[in-house]
Amino acid sequence: MVTAKAQAFIVERREAVLTFPEDSDYHGAEIRAKLDVDVRTFLELQAIGDDATANELRDAFTLFGETIIKEWNLQDEDNKPVPATGEGFMTLPPAFCTSVIGAWAEAASTAGKV
Repeated sequence: MVTAKAQAFIVERREAVLTFPEDSDYHGAEIRAKLDVDVRTFLELQAIGDDATANELRDAFTLFGETIIKEWNLQDEDNKPVPATGEGFMTLPPAFCTSVIGAWAEAASTAGKV
């Protein structure tokens, strides 16, 4: 039971800037990302398994770009900014996207503030 005088508890959502080490092909890329997502997004991403269809993978990568990526310093090969959106995420090479997701998963699993 909540008492009338109970002070509200604010659920804080962590964010982090994902970076890559100097020996990485992606050194210099900086991606500001949400670390704490809502349960719906978490479950949707968890539902993608090793036997995911191309459509399921597309949806998961788009969802990641839409809900987790906040901003980044990425430009395409023509020096045009890549939008920090699901559609922008889908224009990037698969190896880069999986590296971003891996860096996010590592940061998101770290306890406390990042």
